[in-house]
Amino acid sequence: MTWQNAVAFLSVAIAVSASGHAGEAGPAARTVGVVEFYAPTPLGAYGIVPERFAASSLSMLLMQAAADRFTVVPRDSMERTETSLGWQSGDVLNYDRLGALAKAVGASALVVGRIPLLVNLDGGRVPPGASANTNLLLQVFDPARGRVVAETRQSAFVVAGIPRDLLAERVLHEALLHAVPSLIDTLSAVAP
Repeated sequence: MTWQNAVAFLSVAIAVSASGHAGEAGPAARTVGVVEFYAPTPLGAYGIVPERFAASSLSMLLMQAAADRFTVVPRDSMERTETSLGWQSGDVLNYDRLGALAKAVGASALVVGRIPLLVNLDGGRVPPGASANTNLLLQVFDPARGRVVAETRQSAFVVAGIPRDLLAERVLHEALLHAVPSLIDTLSAVAP
């Protein structure tokens, strides 16, 4: 046997071993949806919608980090479904509505985010003295159980010489980035 044949044989053996027995069905796919975030109080005047930006940013971060553990429902599909269900921002507090949304998009879990704080601390200054602070609460809703099964809190503070809208995006993205590892572990464990 040549070394190329040996390598090919070992590659096939490893692939079959890693995927289980040939012809055996794998576990059902996990699908995760990220719901548009909720802010209990108005967040102020920004050229972006922070709740929508946070949901889109987290969806993208989860897609990049999930590998083969689960798939993420694209944000445009989530937005269309939220619209078709007549979704209101307060629906993130209603487990029946979350269950209906999960069923409509085929999700085995939903990530629900709240933005209790997003503050531009520029004090009227223009960059480079501008800064922003945010606090986030991220929860994993399991529709099979009809309840929240995990949560994480994240904060971020950013100082940058950029316009207010970009500063808000950066501080939200920074907080979300720190939340991803614990969310990946939790979402990987939620039953499909």
